[in-house]
Amino acid sequence: MQTTHLENTTMKYLGIFIALFFLVTAVQASHNSDHPLSSDDWNGVMEKVTLLEGAGLMPTLLPVILSNRDALQLTDEQVNAFRAWRKNNYTRMVDVMNDIIGKTVEFRVDSLRPGITGDQLLAFQSEIQALQIELLKIKLSCRELIMTTFTDEQWDNFAFIISDNPRLASLMPQMDVKESKPVN
Repeated sequence: MQTTHLENTTMKYLGIFIALFFLVTAVQASHNSDHPLSSDDWNGVMEKVTLLEGAGLMPTLLPVILSNRDALQLTDEQVNAFRAWRKNNYTRMVDVMNDIIGKTVEFRVDSLRPGITGDQLLAFQSEIQALQIELLKIKLSCRELIMTTFTDEQWDNFAFIISDNPRLASLMPQMDVKESKPVN
């Protein structure tokens, strides 16, 4: 029996979704344990979370900040504040990212089905956008913490770190860190 292009596409997206689901489940299991994650454990978790980065428009900055805490000269108070934010928001952020990816895959598959109307696809797209807004709100709360705790020197060091980060370096030509940082 020969498979159709639609069936092949459906299976491809379903396979991607299942792989991401198991990745996220493993990431959450590591994070939800009763003991706090060590720096090495957290770096391993965040390497996997970066695979979910495409689920939102705003880059995920906390992993970059915490993995460069020495170069940024973060105080113990700042590290503790970032860790507290992570503990309070990480699981929900990953859940929302996973929901966005799952619904995006489902949307792509449904968009190829002849029985789905344009209105149904628009409603589905609205669901995905609502999740993206929820994710953005979570990330904005992290951004606010960063914006209110960094010193001028940390902003300068952060600009250097971003310029050396493959995921974020492309943002540097459009960003003037000195002009965009808040006044402390």
